[in-house]
Amino acid sequence: MVERGGALAGFRLQLPESLAQRLNQNPLSPAAVAHYRALLAAAAPLAAAGKVALVDMPCWALVREGVAGAVSTGTWLCVGDIASLPARVLTLLQRRGVFVGVHDSPPRREPPVDFVVLQVQAGGLDTLVLSAQRWSEYLPRVKVVALGLAHIEDVEQALRAGAHLACGTFNRSAPAAIRRELGSAAHRVCELLNHLALDSDTAVIADAVRSDVAMAYRLLRYANSAAMGPPQPVETVDQAVLLLGRGELYRWLSVQLLLSANSRQASRALQETALARGRLLELVARQRGESAPGAFFTLGMLSLIEVLLQVPLPQALQSLRLSEPACSALLRREGPQADYLALLDAMDGGMGADIEACAFALGITAELEALSEQAWTWAAGVV
Repeated sequence: MVERGGALAGFRLQLPESLAQRLNQNPLSPAAVAHYRALLAAAAPLAAAGKVALVDMPCWALVREGVAGAVSTGTWLCVGDIASLPARVLTLLQRRGVFVGVHDSPPRREPPVDFVVLQVQAGGLDTLVLSAQRWSEYLPRVKVVALGLAHIEDVEQALRAGAHLACGTFNRSAPAAIRRELGSAAHRVCELLNHLALDSDTAVIADAVRSDVAMAYRLLRYANSAAMGPPQPVETVDQAVLLLGRGELYRWLSVQLLLSANSRQASRALQETALARGRLLELVARQRGESAPGAFFTLGMLSLIEVLLQVPLPQALQSLRLSEPACSALLRREGPQADYLALLDAMDGGMGADIEACAFALGITAELEALSEQAWTWAAGVV
């Protein structure tokens, strides 16, 4: 989910729709409550880190013994059929710092809620925007959360129209989106990446970095960071290039390519998402023993480059000398690297069965959740 400033604010956690429907048919079963308690447990570390953790929770699950007490402070809890929720339970949750919300309905003051979740339906974005305005006029302090948006442009439009948080498909632009040429900063980074791909002497790369004051500053800052842990201060670009080495320098330049996209409202959230995608594929590649896991970082990162730079993917890739397997995977979802992108596509769609199938194909079923958490934690520290 993206907040108004364009940063990644948090995540929506939900059970697969088919599973939720089965649980609703048998709400008294211990398994039903166990699934929702597991969802709340997954939300706890996000809320503790100051991120929004939005959880859908039916009223019947929330009133079961011990469930309300398991909701962590800071969790955003969207309650189905909130009119049936005992007032004492609602009061308990809100006193403990839990944000309680409802799905879209005619605005009302009772019971008191902290937010409303608006979902794009057949009425489209216009209907969602009108509903957001109606809620804001009736209850000015209620936060509006917009979900189900089809394109990143819709996410940005919902935020401009008054939504406090918006969530949708990040790996896709609207068909009629304005396309532009690569900016000068992106061109410079692409030239440096190509020097590495052509195995050019690192002195050539150092000279190119020195010609860009802002880039030289960022490189020196990174070389002297705790992450690199240099034994003594790094004072020159040449020293920084030597310290990083070709592999780490390639990763650093890939990040700079992302950061060159700063012209759209949700650029920061997109950058963090792209970095997390790249890091996840790199971790998966390491887990599988791939010979060049760093190439999979680039693969995952570039999977969002069209939306970030607002440049058609084929045009963006023309500026980079990528391997044929990487181009085939990105452009046509074909070849030996396509399974990696299939995993990202399944995770974008939120379909549990598809995610499990893709993880199984890569042999990382048991490790996926932990690897994903590592990737998002790393990305949050970079942006």
